[in-house]
Amino acid sequence: MAGKLLVYYLGDDEAYFRTLQGDFKKFTRLDLDLRKIYETEESQIQALFIKIFKSQPAAVFIDFSKDTQDYLHLARLLTRTPLEHKLLTVGLVDLLSPPDVMIESISAGVNICHIKGAESFDVVFDVAKLLTPADAAEHGFATATLSEQLEAGIPCKVGHTDDKTLHFETDFKLSVGERIKLKHHWSLKNIYPSQEMFVKSIGTSNLFYQFKTNIDAEYVIVDEFMPPEGMVEADIKDRLNDRLIKIDHHKQVMDKWLADNLSKSHEKKAKVLIIDREFLFYQNQKRTDKHPYTIRCLSNFKEMKEEIGRLHPQVIAISLEKEGTANSVNNSTMLQKLVGTLKAHFAELDPFLVIFNTQTASKDMQTILSYEHVMATENEMSVDVLVRMAEIFEKKMKSIKKKAKDPNAGKVFIKKNNSASIAEIMIPITVTKISESEMIFQSQVNIPIGMNLHMTSPVDMHIQVQPSKAQGKVPEYVGLIHCLSETDKKELRRFINLVFFREHDAQINAQTDEFKKLNELKLQEKVDNEKAKAEADADANSDKKADVAS
Repeated sequence: MAGKLLVYYLGDDEAYFRTLQGDFKKFTRLDLDLRKIYETEESQIQALFIKIFKSQPAAVFIDFSKDTQDYLHLARLLTRTPLEHKLLTVGLVDLLSPPDVMIESISAGVNICHIKGAESFDVVFDVAKLLTPADAAEHGFATATLSEQLEAGIPCKVGHTDDKTLHFETDFKLSVGERIKLKHHWSLKNIYPSQEMFVKSIGTSNLFYQFKTNIDAEYVIVDEFMPPEGMVEADIKDRLNDRLIKIDHHKQVMDKWLADNLSKSHEKKAKVLIIDREFLFYQNQKRTDKHPYTIRCLSNFKEMKEEIGRLHPQVIAISLEKEGTANSVNNSTMLQKLVGTLKAHFAELDPFLVIFNTQTASKDMQTILSYEHVMATENEMSVDVLVRMAEIFEKKMKSIKKKAKDPNAGKVFIKKNNSASIAEIMIPITVTKISESEMIFQSQVNIPIGMNLHMTSPVDMHIQVQPSKAQGKVPEYVGLIHCLSETDKKELRRFINLVFFREHDAQINAQTDEFKKLNELKLQEKVDNEKAKAEADADANSDKKADVAS
């Protein structure tokens, strides 16, 4: 690949940084400009987004070992914001990091995550495979061949729940009415024991996380009973009644959980979308997720309808660029297109526009745009102004909801760092080859490339899904193995060795069976020969006796 690839390591582990430098040179042909950056202040960590957005590195290592929540926030900004270039995000944790940090990093959207160790071959191998798949060297580890039916989980993020429906976001394609198996907090805690759910609705707007769709799925509560063939009618009736009793019990358990957690539920009602080439909200400011409102920042609109639909903002703030500025995109032409899009597709949303850096007064701007809800100012974009606007809209929304039925009444909203916010759609896969670095597997369902799957067998790990060169009737994929502890790494090696011994034992058994069959054939052949000889001798003796008698 021509030219050096810019790569950032965001952390303060100098020893591991040197290890990365050495192992990239030792194990890959990548020509990297690997730079170490570390910030400790919340505002400065958030501001790293701007540096990454403008300098466009090929990959970013984000070390979550220190200032964990601040660096997780940075990871979320990078994965949910449309960037000007393709970016590989690599999470790193140390041996003392809580296990849920790795899980949270994957749900935040990082591509892969590894535990830092004395050597970094696995992370270097994965990065090389993802950056330059055609040029990447092979891992060199022993690869076992097998045909193992396993279960994999597709990570999702839960937004809220009530007694009937769970709302979550995912990149996995589902259909309305489809029956799915979802591993979630309420099944794991036996509140609603069944993992079976029915897809009630699917949407691509009003999203909170980096995923592309949101799902409302209806709880089954207790697994349905399917009578086996030949079961008597009375027993069937008893089992069905028993299920109804269990459903009533678990509904009461869920009602108690909802009541206990309703006071902890905090929906961020006001949503603010900021269009600003300079990303003011990330410059020496507190973390955007610490505001009581949902705040999203874009450099400019690329897919206007989709980006507005994704957030459904009540306030859209635009920092206008001076007319005539080179490569200007946030200008009067964009404003006209924006208002046209709002009127055509978001009339009910009717967001308030706050326009900065304009000499046009608010009333004049309302006339020019033929849009009533506009505030215009010649001042630079202000965080304080936007926060006050969000406060106004939250009060307005509360007033409206007092007069109308609140559609979110009875729902408990789950915070992003709550373990209950993580769920998994369970799908079957067939593993055909496995090493300690990657696996080959097949699936009857199409899995998006770049998605991570969580597996608990043969060990607890995640796999980053990549395309396989060989394709047959059943879609085949390569899975790069990551999120693997040292203990699980040893267990994986042990499993691979067992597969090899299993193959060896099967081969020995097959050879033994073949040998036995051959011995049996030879023995039967000997018996047949002796029998034939005895019959021939008997015939000969009979002929001699006949000659003597004559």
